[in-house]
Amino acid sequence: MDGMRTRALRPSVRSCAVLASAVLLLAGASAQADDKPAPAAAKAAESKRAPDASERAAMLEVLKPETAPNRAAWVRYSAGDAEGKALAEALAGIFGEAGWKFETSALSGMRLKPGVMMLIAEEEAPTWVQGAQEALGKSGLNANSATGYKSYYDEKKAENPAWSGVPLPKDAAFVIVVGPEPKS
Repeated sequence: MDGMRTRALRPSVRSCAVLASAVLLLAGASAQADDKPAPAAAKAAESKRAPDASERAAMLEVLKPETAPNRAAWVRYSAGDAEGKALAEALAGIFGEAGWKFETSALSGMRLKPGVMMLIAEEEAPTWVQGAQEALGKSGLNANSATGYKSYYDEKKAENPAWSGVPLPKDAAFVIVVGPEPKS
């Protein structure tokens, strides 16, 4: 589909027919709330979706042996989604604990579909990116992935400069997109 291949990281009941447009609920829709800091007295948000101790250990087992000098994880969440931010920070923390560089930040100007998606820049991912993909598969999140995202994003932007896709940070090999918690 438009040069981007998707696949499930973990077997799921629903098949993955995901493109960047599946990550986005509404292109160009504004976020429900902005990402304001919580009052000091408020308890920090938590995510019940965050990997538990055994899932965290399984992820670390895959991530720690990787030694590529450019290994880094970029994790994005919807502005104003406290639970999504908590999950993004939990995932980034696991990458950090494994010795990877990481960055988390909010996406604004779009609504993300529920769930977690790994958008991989190239069609053929480097070994260290495949390791990140494998680790995410051990997270318990039923995450999906899509390869060839950079060319897909560039193509969609060329067709329509107003198209709102998840931007890849400069030099990013992948970005993990944390949408809202799926409804049961």
